[in-house]
Amino acid sequence: MAPNLKTLPVSQLNFDPDNPRLPDRIDGTDTDAVTDFFLLECNLIELMMSIAEQGYFHGEPLLVVEDAGSATHTVVEGNRRLASLKILTQEIAPRSMEKAVAKILAEAKEKPDRVPCLVFGARQDVLKYLGYRHITGIKEWDALAKARYLAQLRNNIAAATHDDAHRILAKEIGSKSNAVAKILTGYNLLQYAHDEGILRELKLDAEDVPFSLLTTAIGWSGIANFIGLDGSGDVEIANVKKEETRELFLWAFHKIDGYKTRIGDSRNFKIFARIVEFPAALEALRRGATLEEADILADGPLQAIRTNILKAITAIEHSQSSISMADGLTADDLAEATKLRKLASALEGSIKANIDNED
Repeated sequence: MAPNLKTLPVSQLNFDPDNPRLPDRIDGTDTDAVTDFFLLECNLIELMMSIAEQGYFHGEPLLVVEDAGSATHTVVEGNRRLASLKILTQEIAPRSMEKAVAKILAEAKEKPDRVPCLVFGARQDVLKYLGYRHITGIKEWDALAKARYLAQLRNNIAAATHDDAHRILAKEIGSKSNAVAKILTGYNLLQYAHDEGILRELKLDAEDVPFSLLTTAIGWSGIANFIGLDGSGDVEIANVKKEETRELFLWAFHKIDGYKTRIGDSRNFKIFARIVEFPAALEALRRGATLEEADILADGPLQAIRTNILKAITAIEHSQSSISMADGLTADDLAEATKLRKLASALEGSIKANIDNED
């Protein structure tokens, strides 16, 4: 059934508690919390200024559904605009940015208390429209909001298999079924990390995890296998491993001293995917080795020895060539050089003994 265009009072419009843009930490039923979120994190002041100056643009009606047994409606699309309207009509007294809001209210030429709304028969009818608008359209949501939206859509599909559901969703949002599967797998994994206390232990919120990085990570088969996924489209995550998942989130998303993660940027997932396939390399990473140091062991112990010897030779040659320019060397430096000579001698003896044993 086609939606009906109506003009409705702002006072009879409610926020959508299941708005995909709302972070998990925000209670969607708490009007004050929702308003604070829009004010502090969604540039609501600029939108309020525009409406206060020019009025509400009738070319963009709010998309709403009727509330059962009530004269009110829930706004499924347009909650940021609704927050602006409720503040301008002073239905809501904000708890944040009070001075900026007070200035807008004092200077406002327009304070619309009735706005155009498209009334849909059911929430899922609006969700289908949102796919084009916010997933592949001109007003894209961030990656996590898209994932929340897709999870809501998936819950409304009674398809017999996941593959069928993913094809249906892909067609609705203009994407590919394998991309839909990867997003839903990443979202389920993030929910798992929340439910199992991994995020809490690492002092992370869901929004602290760059969702596109998470889906990039599970796209590497080595990483997917490491945490117990049967590929990046394993939406049921039935065999996911808690400790390995914790390690992924620790190394990929927990910032050391609030600055940088162990893995670093997404290009390093290729290295990490190789490391987790080699027990010696993985154990080195667990003991505190850098990604580069652990990666050496992924080629096996023989190649690791050869690589480390060449690195040591290069470092010593550079130090030797700089001696003439260095002022202030001390007895401590001499002691370190002596230690280095003894270690080199011990390594030489070990290699010689290894060769003799083989002979």
